[in-house]
Amino acid sequence: MTHQNYHLTDQDRLWDHFQNEGVANFDDAVPRLRFLFLQARRLNRGKCPTVLNIGIGNGWLERTCRDAGWNVHSVDPNERAVARLRDEGIAADTGAIADIPRETSMFDMVFCSEVLEHLDDPNLTSGLAEIHRTLKPNGRLLGTVPFDEDLSQNMILCPHCGERFHRWGHRQSFDAGRLSRVLARSGLDPVYVQRRVFADYARPSPAKVAKHAARRALLALGSNAIYSNLFYNAQPEGNGTNP
Repeated sequence: MTHQNYHLTDQDRLWDHFQNEGVANFDDAVPRLRFLFLQARRLNRGKCPTVLNIGIGNGWLERTCRDAGWNVHSVDPNERAVARLRDEGIAADTGAIADIPRETSMFDMVFCSEVLEHLDDPNLTSGLAEIHRTLKPNGRLLGTVPFDEDLSQNMILCPHCGERFHRWGHRQSFDAGRLSRVLARSGLDPVYVQRRVFADYARPSPAKVAKHAARRALLALGSNAIYSNLFYNAQPEGNGTNP
């Protein structure tokens, strides 16, 4: 389901705030990003892959890949976020998912977490085509999107200009079926698409453990009353490798 009429006139301003002055908003993303890193490490079986992360956020994933000895690259539209990673010695460039400034068949792995929901239909198609182009034939795309989000529930009104927009700039909503079809249309074979909730096990507490157990129980019962994500693992069509 798309909501093309719901948009922010200038998403660059929104993400300039969140990736700089508001970067602490990404602290809760660490469990999700840690899961993606561990999945990538499992798939690479001890090798040192060349990887791309699309969308810097707080830079946790890039730093973690670098510290593991991987050849890591990052692309993001925000110049300040890019400059921050470059200052840390990470190969980052200002760019968009629909025009990735990297060579064809360059990457063993592309991360694209909480990005696709921000794109309108043309950029969604172009962006996935660019990921397909930059992946090696046996490469993998790993990412997440919000699960079956009701976009109308997060619409807000600017009191100054009267513009109505999604608080996080989301333009797309995905269930497992739609996400699989969108990937397949771009030549990316969905190995699996799985609904998940992410918890911070690095800093456990009885309250956190109980809360996560309750969320997992609701998820197992098929409840839509909790916030969850779709994790996707895709590969270029015709690869035929194991998950």
